[in-house]
Amino acid sequence: METGNGFDMEQYIQKRMMEISRLEDRASYKEIVGNLLLELYRYNQEAYEKLEERILQESDPGQGSYAVYMGLTDGKHYDATDSFLYPMREEDTGKREVSAKAVNEAVKNGDPIRLYTVFLQAKASVICRLLHENREFSGVIQTDKRQYRGTFTLRRNEIYLEMVKDLYYVFSANNQPWTTVCEAYLMKLLDVYLSTAENIPEKDVIKEIRVDFEGYADLVQYDRFPLWNLRKVKEKTSTYPEPCIDKVNYEHRIFAHRLDPDCEYLVADTDVEITNIRRVNGDLLISCTLDAPYEWELYQIGQEYKRGHYPYPIMGNCCKDSLSGNITELYRRSIKTRGEMARLIEAFDYGSYVAFKGVEVCKSPPEQWEWSNYNMDGFVQDEIRIGDVQQVLLLHFAPVDGENYLNEDIMSFYVTQVQKLFPEYQCIGRLDKES
Repeated sequence: METGNGFDMEQYIQKRMMEISRLEDRASYKEIVGNLLLELYRYNQEAYEKLEERILQESDPGQGSYAVYMGLTDGKHYDATDSFLYPMREEDTGKREVSAKAVNEAVKNGDPIRLYTVFLQAKASVICRLLHENREFSGVIQTDKRQYRGTFTLRRNEIYLEMVKDLYYVFSANNQPWTTVCEAYLMKLLDVYLSTAENIPEKDVIKEIRVDFEGYADLVQYDRFPLWNLRKVKEKTSTYPEPCIDKVNYEHRIFAHRLDPDCEYLVADTDVEITNIRRVNGDLLISCTLDAPYEWELYQIGQEYKRGHYPYPIMGNCCKDSLSGNITELYRRSIKTRGEMARLIEAFDYGSYVAFKGVEVCKSPPEQWEWSNYNMDGFVQDEIRIGDVQQVLLLHFAPVDGENYLNEDIMSFYVTQVQKLFPEYQCIGRLDKES
């Protein structure tokens, strides 16, 4: 029997046994030492092989298996059969209706009512200024009888941003490392609120609400909603949970035939204390303190190779499949030079938007930097930070296409990556001249 290093126990025992000259002693050695030692050795080998087999059976998700991709679509181009991207909220695929009664009550109580969501295809700085101005727009409410005048305001839609925040805690509960989600589209989704309006008879049926967005009219797109490669599914424990070796937790198994073999899964039940999650021969094994079968809420993560055609570019947080991408984690641990920082930034596939040009340390941030910069991980509150941040780490970028409305968002994505590595600085990005 050979081991990985070529050692043969049987041959070794045979050789030692033949060195004994007396036949009686040789027989005793063979009976007592040889057989006993050989059986013990075989037992240990079998135990190691079973352990090795179990470890190898547990799936080892490669780079990108837990990547989060974001997209945007309109109702006309939405494909309900798509197996890669799904609506972040199922209700987005339907039409939102507002009653005359709800409008009248909101106006009477002075409580603005949310009407619908629009996508503002503009740079982050333009949207930030617009929201900061808190402008009021005029418009009309068209019913089946006549038109009624009203005033309207815009607010950033926080629903989808909260979903990303909740996803962060799901990753944490599943012991998976968090990579910043590119929220470029989410930051451009604005809710239209009705502030004031003429009284509308409750019998009237509201057919359409039109707002005059004045100088922003050409940038406003209707009937848009975000997509991502996560789909919530529910699966119950397939068998009765088995006690773990620690005699505290129980292992819940969901059979492979109830799961998509091409997808990874995250347990979305963050209120359950989970100690381990793994895949074995396609089965999903969840270790927790629950001692009875449980209906699990899971996030099924679609893989990029299923990507179809979409009206807007897909925004992902996975590194490129290249040398730069493969060594990203190495440079995340220690970045000391401009070249290492450039490799970190170039590891993400956004080179068609902005190019990294350099970095400098400043005593104060440039003017109005807040308009074009935002932290995509701003909800992360448990990071170790130095309380009084004095110096500024200014990252210079050059836009490939100066007119692209996503440039500042991609820059913010890059800066967020760097900020996590340099908590002692206030990291800020600046777009310089075109490359």
